[in-house]
Amino acid sequence: MDDEEEEISCPKCSLTLQTPYILCKQCPGLVKICTQCFSKGAEFGIHENDHAYTIVRDDFPIFENSWSAEEEVLLLKVMADCGYGNWQDVAQRMRVRSKNEVEKHYNKVYINQPHMELPQFPEADLQRFPCPVVYKLCDDPPRYPDSSQIFQLMGGYMAGRGDFNVEHDNFMELELRAIDFNESPSQEKDYLEERLKFEVLDVYQNCISDRCWRKRIIRKYGLINIRKHRLDHGMYPTKFKELLDLLRPFTRLCNPEGFDKYTQALNLQFELKRSIHKLIECRENGITKQRSIKIFKVLKSRRNEMKSRRHLLDDILIHMKDETSCQTWLQKQAVLETMSKGAANLPLPSAPRRSAPPMDIVGLPGYERLSKKERELCAGVRLVPEAYLEFREILVGECKRNGFLRLQQARTLIKIDVNKTRKLYDFLVSQGLITKEPG
Repeated sequence: MDDEEEEISCPKCSLTLQTPYILCKQCPGLVKICTQCFSKGAEFGIHENDHAYTIVRDDFPIFENSWSAEEEVLLLKVMADCGYGNWQDVAQRMRVRSKNEVEKHYNKVYINQPHMELPQFPEADLQRFPCPVVYKLCDDPPRYPDSSQIFQLMGGYMAGRGDFNVEHDNFMELELRAIDFNESPSQEKDYLEERLKFEVLDVYQNCISDRCWRKRIIRKYGLINIRKHRLDHGMYPTKFKELLDLLRPFTRLCNPEGFDKYTQALNLQFELKRSIHKLIECRENGITKQRSIKIFKVLKSRRNEMKSRRHLLDDILIHMKDETSCQTWLQKQAVLETMSKGAANLPLPSAPRRSAPPMDIVGLPGYERLSKKERELCAGVRLVPEAYLEFREILVGECKRNGFLRLQQARTLIKIDVNKTRKLYDFLVSQGLITKEPG
């Protein structure tokens, strides 16, 4: 029908909305979002993930407990198409109700009692605001023994007293016990010594203020039990958790809600970069359609699995590339042939050591700062991008100071495998970043 409501899609993922879904209460135009995008904190246009919202659902009864609001809406739409009396067609269109159930319910609700009151839902206007985790005090807090592991993890915090067993600058009070302002009349007043005593009191006052500030930070961010605090970051990937550990000292610069938004935004950026790198890999392999990515991933996993399996033909192809490996393989085959003819058991020559496969460095910190050749080098020598950038800066700086750089100096400056150092040294020489000793 022309007047039938069109299907509403999520403005973020473009999928058809199905109840329950989220209705933003602050954005103009009644922005509707699917639960999947809402759970990921999706933002688009003027909509932000901290806006007030309402959950739209239709799984509750209106007139009869056995009929949900979704079925009531569907019944009215189907009756407008099929007309009154065509109960068999209506039941087929609804699929979940029989002919008798449809006829009985429609006549009861919409014919015999057309003015039946709708149920009242006081929570319909309730607006929910996203809020951070609030750590509240309780009347009977847990009291762990001093020797328990939990007490040690909580930094000596005594919940019953609301204080720590060991304070910041715990022995500061010892500096005040010898100060005495009640001097005897016979002693000459020393203004310099009196001023020094007041300075010591100022230092102690600053220490007290520092203690209160530290306790306020710990209480505000819920850092008393750091083990429980870290469990909140379990939703993030492992590589991103390493970044969170580096960002933890900056929590004092913003409130908990702001820091949570910042970490979620960084995680979203991290996921976007990973997705972009995956799309670039697909485009480099000739994938131009979204539906082909799944097939490409399956074929790639099969290809990697086949590469991991060693076959006789693979050994021949590998050994043909290296003269030493080729001679070793031929000697091994000769010994096996001699043993098959009844000769005495001979020791088999040891197989050459296989080189490690290239390391996947896509998405690691510093990957975007590398050129194409530098990425190939890091993957081949199995060196993370950040370490390569640090080693390159050290070697280039040493070369600028001396005018040249020897391989032995490079091995002294960077403490890694000597073979990796040689490959790194030769690469920087070939790129013109460092120069060898003249002559």
